[in-house]
Amino acid sequence: MAQETNMQAAFENVMAASGNIPPKQKLVLAASLELFAEQGFANTTTKEIASRAGVAEGTVYKRYKTKDALLAAVLAPYVTEVVPAFVQDFAKQVVNQPYMTLHEMLTTVVTDRIAFIKGNRAVLQVLITEILVRSDLRKQLTPRVLPLLQKNLYAVLDRLKANAELVDWPNDRIAQFMIGTMITELARSIFTDEDLDQAGPVLLAFLEKGLAPK
Repeated sequence: MAQETNMQAAFENVMAASGNIPPKQKLVLAASLELFAEQGFANTTTKEIASRAGVAEGTVYKRYKTKDALLAAVLAPYVTEVVPAFVQDFAKQVVNQPYMTLHEMLTTVVTDRIAFIKGNRAVLQVLITEILVRSDLRKQLTPRVLPLLQKNLYAVLDRLKANAELVDWPNDRIAQFMIGTMITELARSIFTDEDLDQAGPVLLAFLEKGLAPK
């Protein structure tokens, strides 16, 4: 999956390739994602979904008995395929690079994630909201994405520590500090419509100071 592909397009590609979902239901799922991203889950009705999909409202309920079931069906491909593919691409192409300084690594990672959020803000609002409140999604997602980040990040951290560029903490603690701080700050920008270009330098300065060697 190419890095430049946005998350909604990736979802649609997964839907197109699936042989287990009837064509009309694929239209329903695609329309649901669009509307949930545009106006939020709570503000979207099944009538609006049916209208956007070009099907009768009964078609929506034929497979998905409730709106919650419909949301679960929309999120499933993200958890099992889309997000892990994007994380793998990010880990290999952005994280696992021959960085020689902490500043270089953090600048590249933060800049890349800001660009990614700009291109996927609406979909990320839906995903992050549900991941924050649903432990089942977190349990499904964590084992799919954490090993990908660890595999590609830890070697970089070891090199930076050897070069006296990084605090000498265990890699899992450094990764937790980096990833948790980035998710929190960038999620804030997503939900408050804060200017991401302003959030970037603050995040970079905070991480660089916190991870600097003693």
